[in-house]
Amino acid sequence: MKIVDEILRLKSLKFTKRQISRTLGIHRNTITKYLEQGQCESTTNSNAPQVNVIAEPKWVNDIDWQFVRDEVLKKVPIQIVYEELFDQGKIPVTYPAFWKQLQKRAPLLRATMVRTFAPGSKIEIDYSDGIDIVNVQTGEAIKTELFVGVLAHSRYTFAEFTFSQKSEDFLSSHVRMLEFFGGSAQTVSPDNLKSAVTKAHRYDPVLNPAYTKLASHYGFAVVPARVRRPQDKAIVERTIQIFQRWFFMKVRNRTFTSLVELNQVLQAYVTTFNLKIHRTFNCTRKAMFEESECKALMPLPKDQYLVQTFSRAKLSRDCHLAFDHNFYSSPHTLRGLDLDIWATDKTVEIYHGGARVAMHVRYRSRGKFATDVKHYPSSHQAYIEEEDIAKLKSWASSIGFETAKLIVELLSCEYPLKHLRRAQALLSLAKKYSKPDLEFACGVANRFNNKNLQYIERVIVKTCGGQKPAMRNGGEPIARNINPNLRGLDEILH
Repeated sequence: MKIVDEILRLKSLKFTKRQISRTLGIHRNTITKYLEQGQCESTTNSNAPQVNVIAEPKWVNDIDWQFVRDEVLKKVPIQIVYEELFDQGKIPVTYPAFWKQLQKRAPLLRATMVRTFAPGSKIEIDYSDGIDIVNVQTGEAIKTELFVGVLAHSRYTFAEFTFSQKSEDFLSSHVRMLEFFGGSAQTVSPDNLKSAVTKAHRYDPVLNPAYTKLASHYGFAVVPARVRRPQDKAIVERTIQIFQRWFFMKVRNRTFTSLVELNQVLQAYVTTFNLKIHRTFNCTRKAMFEESECKALMPLPKDQYLVQTFSRAKLSRDCHLAFDHNFYSSPHTLRGLDLDIWATDKTVEIYHGGARVAMHVRYRSRGKFATDVKHYPSSHQAYIEEEDIAKLKSWASSIGFETAKLIVELLSCEYPLKHLRRAQALLSLAKKYSKPDLEFACGVANRFNNKNLQYIERVIVKTCGGQKPAMRNGGEPIARNINPNLRGLDEILH
């Protein structure tokens, strides 16, 4: 009888036989039979004594529950549907009362599960778009990222803004978060960003080596959330939503000019947030943390972790590999192989087969070469290099005397491979502009003994117009007004 009553109830809600079949797991033919029996019983038992039934409130009968159900299945939050109906005056009760009535009339809605965590068992972390910082010199808006970490048991929260989600910022945020908590949880659950997970997999993800090294130092296990499954870290997702609706709106009319200033304001709000009463637990996050979770965390190591990022790069024929827009040398015997790079804020270490083969000071600018001359091959091992150098000299001779003179002087040092890339880029300017333009610029460079690539290209742009061959041959040149603020040829030459 319960099945028949449920079928009749769903039918009264205008469910189709197919929908009733999917909901109750009953074949449609069986549903048809029960519907016919129910109609017959309703006519034959019309004179039977009626059982007293508690009448539903009037507002319940006035609501179009089918419309509400369809909106929720479209992934419209139930809270928003409730607020819309409440504003229209159709619901005179609180949200929990509305939610209970909806659950009775929407059996197809996905059920949720309440998760409980032991103290010190888990930290959930995630990123979201941050608040832009204004560069006072250029007026440029610089984007930031909001990093949030939450202890799953007490909901005690750490948050800060960073410039990116790259490995260096990601690991540094972890170090500051664990120092803020005063200990480490047993597991940390991040998203599947590249700084944490090199290759995502539901059962066996491949973790970033730098993140694995940090986890080993602090003794926690990394358990990434499943791809496109925000419910795996629902606590931090909800916390980020609160910050976006609360903190972001509080400072929406303020202009920040530095990351330090932005984080100082954020920390004051984080302190306030941890002292607010949690609606579910009826106490503050800080109180729950100090009462039950603070002592359950694993203690931090005595030595502070030195953040190291990991990457891989191939050693080219000039005995250098590219890392962070700069070039670092390694032994010539490893050319053509992929080498491991472990970089800190001050050093770059290069490894092969687990053994360190090179170490350099880290450059923060671009286009710099860190070279150890011991990494170059001896003269009797450099047949291929001699062949490359001969080709570059021949190419330079085809352009002109001044170009050939500059290239010969550039490659006549004790270690010519050091200038191999510069010579290749310099000769490529003949393709970008023209051979006569490059020949003239090389003459100027030889005169003032300046073989810098940027200098030679600047001479071409300032004195020869900087027009590419296709532009020079097709149509009139573009007329440009003289800018008095730009340096002239006299300043370039000096």
